[in-house]
Amino acid sequence: MHSILGIDIGTTAIKLNLFSKEDYLILCSKKYSVPMKESNETSSTQAPPIILQLVLDGIQAIAKEYRIDALVFSTAMHSLIPVRKGQVGEMYLWSDKRAQKTMTHFKQTQPMKAKHFYEATGTPIHAMSPFAKLLYFKEKEPEFFASVDQWIDIKAYLMHYFTGEYVVDYSIASATGLFNTETFSWDSEILSFVSVKEEQLPQAVDTDTVFAITPSAIQACQLSSATKIYIGASDGTLASYASWIGTGQKISLTVGTSGAIRYLSAERKISESQSTFCYYLAKNQWVIGGATNNGGKTLEWASQLFYENQTDIFTEIPTSFKNSPIGAKQLVFLPYINGERAPLWDANVTGKFDGVTLVHRRDDFIRAICEGILFNLKYIHLQLGIQEKAGIALSGGFFTIPTMAIEAAAIFESDCVQSDYTEPSFGAVALVAEQTIGRKINELETIAVDSLKKVAYQKSFEQFRYELDKTFNQSLNK
Repeated sequence: MHSILGIDIGTTAIKLNLFSKEDYLILCSKKYSVPMKESNETSSTQAPPIILQLVLDGIQAIAKEYRIDALVFSTAMHSLIPVRKGQVGEMYLWSDKRAQKTMTHFKQTQPMKAKHFYEATGTPIHAMSPFAKLLYFKEKEPEFFASVDQWIDIKAYLMHYFTGEYVVDYSIASATGLFNTETFSWDSEILSFVSVKEEQLPQAVDTDTVFAITPSAIQACQLSSATKIYIGASDGTLASYASWIGTGQKISLTVGTSGAIRYLSAERKISESQSTFCYYLAKNQWVIGGATNNGGKTLEWASQLFYENQTDIFTEIPTSFKNSPIGAKQLVFLPYINGERAPLWDANVTGKFDGVTLVHRRDDFIRAICEGILFNLKYIHLQLGIQEKAGIALSGGFFTIPTMAIEAAAIFESDCVQSDYTEPSFGAVALVAEQTIGRKINELETIAVDSLKKVAYQKSFEQFRYELDKTFNQSLNK
């Protein structure tokens, strides 16, 4: 039996799924938690060598039981790793906020350049990106910046171990804020602006590029000498692709700790308002969308306010939805308690309740919080400008809460499906599959739009939108 190992390196966990090439069923799985090196209000870093060792542990464990014919990577976007005199430094994650003030200043003082850079790369101007962090280091830590020989990411770091080359795929590169996705090359104007030379960056290649594995890595992982490695793509784009393969829906909505709505497009599409991203997946395949910081993490915060611990709310939400009407008695919640990416791209924005009166009870606040999370994602969805009428594939722990899938269908005014085919590792394997992977779409249950709820939610969403537009305009005028 031939097999391919999909390896998904996220910021919290590493998941390895071995798929059979005959029917693409999972033969074996491993999962490892990724520790933080530093985590506080401004810093979010991890140690690349620890991540590499966890990947090696997983491959070795699976290789003892199964033959592995190929590997393919999915990795988190926006990571940045400095290499100085051959030594790899700590990895700065998307959630690292040290460049927050630098980006605010850049957008305020050079708005046309910021817009131009966004249009060239498809990456919103925000502290999450490698572009932002490079500009920060250049301006705030010039001695450290000048001492760096190479700037890489977690994909390039892993590929260097397995192939001996610093290479990155177009998908990960398209999310750096440094890569021109019209010319498929590192943008010389942007590199000049941040004072980085092209030779300091990894070579960029297409997402289906295959490499031979070095003899030392073959031996360390206990693999066959014939085993090959595909570079793969980013976790966000691969999750979108996996959802499409598994459900037939081009739109995917994920709400876990954070959240995202993504659309699989045949064309590169850039937002006039700079409110959405556009990342490369493969030839004639782009993923456009927006990611929010405020998903399940917001519910954990609310649970600590209203209950004994941060998980009680997840079992109480259905009761709150029964006790509080749609619109939560005109209580509006803007869920930006952790800053925000889409649609505001403002790390300094804060959350708020609007319309609080003596009539509001705990159930109303809980409903308003859940509605705020979904309304925010609907706002992003509208920014995508999708013309075709399409269903939505739902995934993430938020939609395992009873009623949430039904509410989402009514709020988005689209039929929805839920599927387990949303893992980036499955998307990575499907991306490089030698044959088309068959779908099991007919086995999925469709969640139809409740017409009465749809009408009620339309009115509540307009209230939310009014409050958000005020916040959006304030954010633009900062």
